[in-house]
Amino acid sequence: MPENPYATPQAQSAQSAPPLAKAPDTITRKIAVGCIVAWLSAAISLIFAIMQFANGSVGGGILFSIDVVLIGVCAYGLHRHSRIAALLLVVYCILARLILLASGNLNGMVLGVIILLVYLGAARGTFQYHRWLQQERRFPSSQRPRVSDDPLFRTRPPESTTAEAAITDVPVPPAH
Repeated sequence: MPENPYATPQAQSAQSAPPLAKAPDTITRKIAVGCIVAWLSAAISLIFAIMQFANGSVGGGILFSIDVVLIGVCAYGLHRHSRIAALLLVVYCILARLILLASGNLNGMVLGVIILLVYLGAARGTFQYHRWLQQERRFPSSQRPRVSDDPLFRTRPPESTTAEAAITDVPVPPAH
């Protein structure tokens, strides 16, 4: 069946570029730990929101619901290696600790500082990841396959017709 003469012409595209190498575990581990802590924090806030709604406190339930949405969105962004999401988590955690400190409530302050340190590590990890990604795109590492490694692009050794010629074709190292 002939092709449609009115169709938009399609460019002949080569194969897509090989995927980038995997980011170092020292970087991705920080981001993964921060992401897990953020999801756990969102889950705990969700439990508190449900408890507030069950007790009839709509205002507290709405505040905890906003907390769940904000932390959940930032956790997803952190999972996607977003620097903005990581920094929002850090700023939000600092503001929450300052509000608790201003109200005179010191309950959970130690755990809050630990969570803040985890978020700071995750934020550093996202910046390190993007620096690594930029470097990897600019100068691919040796982990990626090279064209010269492909057997189709290797040069063939000279073919000898006799066994004696094959022996003489072998390069001899220079004498010292």
